[in-house]
Amino acid sequence: MRRPLLGAAVVALIMGGCATTGPAAPAGPSPFNPTDVAWLQLVVPMTEHALDAARLAPGHTQSPTVGAVAGTFASAQENLLGRLRAARDRAGLPATDIHSGHKMPGMVTPADLVALRTERGAGFDRRLIGLLRAHAAQLVVLAQGEQTSGEDAETRALARETGAEGTHQAGLLAKTT
Repeated sequence: MRRPLLGAAVVALIMGGCATTGPAAPAGPSPFNPTDVAWLQLVVPMTEHALDAARLAPGHTQSPTVGAVAGTFASAQENLLGRLRAARDRAGLPATDIHSGHKMPGMVTPADLVALRTERGAGFDRRLIGLLRAHAAQLVVLAQGEQTSGEDAETRALARETGAEGTHQAGLLAKTT
């Protein structure tokens, strides 16, 4: 009888060790499944980086249209980011970017930000709009996955709203050249 208990204790210790990178998990079963966790761990930094890119527009764009679209985009992303961070905190996840250094669809990378900071005018506008379009499109894809496979009802609802916002932003960005 001791071997199965010992085996379960070892698995619990190993699994517990993997989860100690953030705040202590709340007592009792978590309403968050792996899809909820993965979605939050990806969408929060994606949104942070896209917001960083959009905020560069006032000092770099030559187009009033790009400036206005970037401002609208940034405002919507700021609102979304606050809600995403609250969901991440509710899940007990760390505020670290576990995807740092990864090249992923829709993710504005540090290299992208460096390039944006060094460009001005039409080159900046093309690069920024391309990055924001990719971000918006990927938000829609990721939101669909969370809605389909996520467990936590609040996170699924947030994903539904995130997908709708991504669709809206993609429509605005598609009209911007």
